[in-house]
Amino acid sequence: MKRPDYGIDAPGVVRNLLIAGTVALALLLPAPFGLWPGQPWGTLLAGLLLFCAADFLGVGFLVLRASRVGKLSQREHLLDLVPWSGRERVLDVGCGHGLMLVAAAKRLPAGKVVGIDLWHSEDQADNRPDVPLNNARMEGVADRVEVQTADMRQLPFSDESFDVVLSHWAVHNLREAKERSQTLAEMVRVIRPGGHIVLADIEHGAEYAAGLAALGLSDIQHVGNSWKTALLAAASLGRFRPTAVVARKERA
Repeated sequence: MKRPDYGIDAPGVVRNLLIAGTVALALLLPAPFGLWPGQPWGTLLAGLLLFCAADFLGVGFLVLRASRVGKLSQREHLLDLVPWSGRERVLDVGCGHGLMLVAAAKRLPAGKVVGIDLWHSEDQADNRPDVPLNNARMEGVADRVEVQTADMRQLPFSDESFDVVLSHWAVHNLREAKERSQTLAEMVRVIRPGGHIVLADIEHGAEYAAGLAALGLSDIQHVGNSWKTALLAAASLGRFRPTAVVARKERA
């Protein structure tokens, strides 16, 4: 039976890292045959190529594994941080293939999840509106799921229209800090008092926490600041630091 596929994140980045690492290894092939510069340049060049190969291939496989395995286990841990009643109206910002969309819908026998995305294939491979809907059908929650094409910087929803706002590895695709700040403000605008925001990403965790605090949210938690996160950050030279921020909007 066909199983849900929640995609490969940043497929172009993964491809380029793996290609660059393979090229670096290939450039080392002449060394055993004496076709290599003499000392000290040969040693320096070999060391540089080995470093590049290890870095590019290591980070490429880390991101690939996180896309295929890591995020599936992480999503349940993140959703456990929300006190669900089963009747919530939920927004998934940058839903992609429906990783959080579908998992949240499973917790909502009397609720609804709306996913929005601009469906850029460079952010996630084969990114189309029908993909999360197909995954929802395979997981048996299609009746609780809706997807729309919308920009996270300008959400097409009225104020205080959701109980929970989710986002997983999406906001970092906005390169400008001003745009990320605008997205946080939109998330806060559409959430009801007492509602929760769960924002997971591969970078900018401290920025998100500070931004949500400045917007008046409370009970802010940092999730994933562990030795594993530090190891991933070190291996990727700071480029891959998967963490999450969970916050609550105060009641009036």
